[in-house]
Amino acid sequence: MSGKRKFAMLGTVMLAGLALGACTSNGQDLGVNDGGITAGSSSSGGPPNDGTGPTTINQGGTPTNPGTPVTGHFICTGGAKTYGNVTTAVGSNGLLGGPLTTLLDRLGGSTLTTLLNSVTEPNNIIDGNLSTFSTFSLTAGLLGGLLTSVDESVVLPSGTTVPAGKFAVFGVSFPKGTVDLSLVNKVEVATYLNNSTGTSTLQEGLILDQSALTLLGAIGGSTPAAVWIGVETTKPYDRATISLTPGLLSVSVGDAMHVFELCVDGRLQ
Repeated sequence: MSGKRKFAMLGTVMLAGLALGACTSNGQDLGVNDGGITAGSSSSGGPPNDGTGPTTINQGGTPTNPGTPVTGHFICTGGAKTYGNVTTAVGSNGLLGGPLTTLLDRLGGSTLTTLLNSVTEPNNIIDGNLSTFSTFSLTAGLLGGLLTSVDESVVLPSGTTVPAGKFAVFGVSFPKGTVDLSLVNKVEVATYLNNSTGTSTLQEGLILDQSALTLLGAIGGSTPAAVWIGVETTKPYDRATISLTPGLLSVSVGDAMHVFELCVDGRLQ
C-alpha cells in the first residue's frame, strides 16, 4: 500500500472518529444554575452569564455579509448537549471529514497530527459548564498556504438540527500571551447544514478581526474580558464552527484562545 493511500485512510479513520463519537456528551440535562447552564467559578475566567458579559451577536448574515447586530448582553440558557449525543471535531478552513482529508493528503501525515493536537479538551465546549474550556494552540509552520485556520466544530447527531430563531454563540477568551504577540488576525463563527452528507452548506456566520475584538474588550488592556460572540439564527444548522486565524505564522503558542461553550439557546438583556 502506498504511503499516500495509508495517510488518506488514517485521516479518514481519525476524522470520522472525531465526527462520529470520539468526543460525545452524555445527553443529560444541563445543571440549573445561572441562566439554566452551570456557571463558571470566579477563577475560571469564563464569560459571565448574568447579563453583564461583553457581547457581539449578529442576526443572519454570513462572514462576508455580517447581517444585523443585535443589542444587549447575552445569557446562555442551553448548551449543545440538549440535542443529544453531540460530538466535536477539529478541522481547518471550515472543512471536516472527506474534504478535509483530501486537503491534508496533499500536505503529509505530520500535518494531520499537528492539526488534531491544536485543540485540547475539545469536549469542554459541549459539557454545559462555563468553568471548563477548550484550548486552541498554534504551531509554527502549520498554517499558511493551503491551511489558514484552526477550527473546532460541534456536530449534531444525524437528522437533528437547531431550528431557526435559536443561537450559535460561543464563550471566548484570549490569554495575555496572545495579546502580547498580536497573534489574532480574526475569529470566525459559522453554521452549516447537511454536515452528515459530507456536503456542508454554509448557513450564517460572523467574523471579528483584531480591531473588533479590541473594541469588545477581548484583547488589549491589562485584563482582557471573556466575551460572547456568534449569531442569532434565521436558518437551521447541524454544525457550528469557531475558527482562529492568526496574524503571525512563525511562532508556536500553546495557549492562544479559550472556548468555553457553544450555546444554542439564550436571551439578551
